[in-house]
Amino acid sequence: MSAEPLPEARAVYVVPGARPLTVEVIVVTLLCLAFLVPGIWGYSLVDPWETHYGEVARRMLQDHDWVHTDWQNEGFRSKPVLTFWLMAASMRAVGLAADGGYSGEMVSTPLVMLAIRLPFVLFGVMGLVTTWWMLARLISRRVAYLGLLVVGTCPFFVLVARQGITDMTLVGCMMGAIAMFAMATEDGDRSIQPLGRIGPFSFDSRHVFFLLIGLFVAWQAGYYLLYFALKPQLAGIPFPVPGVILCAFMVLLFAGVIGWPVRASQLPAPVRQLVGIEPIRRTGQVYMLWFYALLAISVLGKGLPALGIVGVVCLFYVLILRRWRELWGGLYEVKRGILLNLCIAVPWHVAMWLKDGRRFLNEYFITHLLNRAAVGVFGDRGTFDFYLSQLGYGMFVWAALVPAAVVAATTRNGVRTREGRVRMIVAIWAITSVAFFSLVQTKFHHYILPAVPALGLLIAFWLDDLLAGRARTSWVFCVLGAGIILLLARDMIHEEKQWIEMFVFRYDRPWPTGQPWAVDTTSGFLGLGLFGAAAVLVLGVPRLLRLGVVLVGTAGIAVALWAMHAYMPEAGTHWGMREAVRTYYDEREVFGEKLVYYGAGQLADDWAGVKDHRTFETYVPDHLLVGQPMTFDITVRSVDDRSTEQELTLVGPVTAIDGPRVTVALAPDQLARLRPLLQAGQKGRRATRRPIKVVDAERLFAWQLYWRGENFWSGDEIWGRLPEMQTALKDTDNVKFLKYLNDPTVAKVGHRYFVVTEAGRISSLRSILPTARAKETFEVLDTTSNKFTLASFTL
Repeated sequence: MSAEPLPEARAVYVVPGARPLTVEVIVVTLLCLAFLVPGIWGYSLVDPWETHYGEVARRMLQDHDWVHTDWQNEGFRSKPVLTFWLMAASMRAVGLAADGGYSGEMVSTPLVMLAIRLPFVLFGVMGLVTTWWMLARLISRRVAYLGLLVVGTCPFFVLVARQGITDMTLVGCMMGAIAMFAMATEDGDRSIQPLGRIGPFSFDSRHVFFLLIGLFVAWQAGYYLLYFALKPQLAGIPFPVPGVILCAFMVLLFAGVIGWPVRASQLPAPVRQLVGIEPIRRTGQVYMLWFYALLAISVLGKGLPALGIVGVVCLFYVLILRRWRELWGGLYEVKRGILLNLCIAVPWHVAMWLKDGRRFLNEYFITHLLNRAAVGVFGDRGTFDFYLSQLGYGMFVWAALVPAAVVAATTRNGVRTREGRVRMIVAIWAITSVAFFSLVQTKFHHYILPAVPALGLLIAFWLDDLLAGRARTSWVFCVLGAGIILLLARDMIHEEKQWIEMFVFRYDRPWPTGQPWAVDTTSGFLGLGLFGAAAVLVLGVPRLLRLGVVLVGTAGIAVALWAMHAYMPEAGTHWGMREAVRTYYDEREVFGEKLVYYGAGQLADDWAGVKDHRTFETYVPDHLLVGQPMTFDITVRSVDDRSTEQELTLVGPVTAIDGPRVTVALAPDQLARLRPLLQAGQKGRRATRRPIKVVDAERLFAWQLYWRGENFWSGDEIWGRLPEMQTALKDTDNVKFLKYLNDPTVAKVGHRYFVVTEAGRISSLRSILPTARAKETFEVLDTTSNKFTLASFTL
């Protein structure tokens, strides 16, 4: 579909409305939240990335370490840290995962999915709102709302915004940064006006920036100072007082951005020009500060892509408008931008390098940044055509209008008007994103997401041209657009997994077509395809143009709602193993708690104040009842962990169950057995390593499985510090699996064991079990997902 410019209407320019935008910004924000948040808790986290990143965040809380990222029994070095900060902070904000969470907590409540996904919804909302605000300020409210409609209903955008993966931190920051750049260059000459007063002090946009970004910087700086004081061990790198240096580095750089405490007027002119602390007086300077801060935050979120893409966009803008002379000391605040990026993005990388050494540099920078781009790591390969189908599926319905929007962007509106320059920025953004990710050798479907907002905004500009009479449609292109929608619908009817494959690791995993699942979404794709095609055809009738725009918009909203609330709950269930692991916690028998102390001093500290009962936390199955006997198996190791000094077991009945808290009564004769250890421990030396406190229960195997969800949903209990909890056995030769089952020190005869594995492997498990009883008692317990199955047997 193409827009034919109307010569008599070419000079028409829509002037932005004069009424303030503050209330509308609030309304738009609430609208976006109301559209994107509901239902994000309604289905399993999708393997592998949501659970992989979620487990790294949970380990942050378990290890009380917000610098060194860990996964299983090894470090995690493929992604920067922001994603895990967001997830960990979100889990704590809703009251989850204190100290990593109690046994089974990850499957106990839908709040887990809410906490993991909500931060990324907020980044999506930030991108939509800042883009809307920029368009409303610089062009018109109609363009702003059309942009919000198109971008905010693309399945690619809304589904990834509701995923706990790194991409929305990139895209949200990129949208915000480009919006701020456009505001700075097109509306940045105004002097800064007060926003309000707090007591005798007035504040303005500068203070808002300094407060919000300053808090983020101060939190990091203070944490590094404390962190390296408490955990001074480095990876053999000579670096004196790293916490002090990193803290001072961040504080001084941010002070340089502010220009405090030295007034610029007190410095010689050459020094002022060099260090760039001229006073911030214009709104454009504040916009550019936000521009650089968002880019720096994006580096903490997903690395360098935003810097590369947005850098090219800005470079072409400067070159086309011949404004390169202003780069260093003018509008663009490059010096402050460098300081901000060094201040925000660099310290964590330095801290991680200090803790991990060369291994971090090799894995993070060489393997996952350089080699992914230049050589190819994981994923697929391909050229520019690799992403065409993904853009089609991801912009379903709106994809029909992309050809017309691109043609319009290249044939009308020069750079002499504000609107033309904003359109140019968006067009360069779209072209650069497609070119950038086409050149990157590693290809995943979701990599092309940064191009979607830009293409959506081009569609919004074109629709605005139609409504304003600056362009008209052609029947030829309307028929072409309808055909595109029907072809995409046909493809998705035959391959229903196209949408969920926009954010998964492997593309060879089947859609749940067979029994007992037989999930059928084809009628939805067919109905939406027919509706969308008909709506596009209506655009070709001049007298029905406005109706056509309304119908296309309605089709876009319908597609987004159906994708979020019908398609994903069905598909997400089959690309995650939450239900299988939850069945394990529902079925398992809980025996009590196992406690390992390093020295009697730790035991004395932990049991101080215990008089007649002790509590522990666990997911409580229905069959755990008051009166049931529980045991506390206590082992006291030497402080240096070289020998076992004492072992004893205390027994008592359950007297109360309050949520996850299980209270066990301990009779005086039971507590009396602890008295010698308590007395010895009062003056005993304290070990630095933490004691082990785990729920004693029937164990779960992750058998021939390495899909990340098994770690997160089990709270990493399959990688526990006790030998009997080391049940993540991914090798297909079964050597370690059989060794475990035949080892009486870890495997207990008469105990029931659970196995989560890929659905296609479960049928071969019975035959390799080592005992006749295990074979006879083998049963499949959960087949909710077509990819993951839970079974059990009694040894």
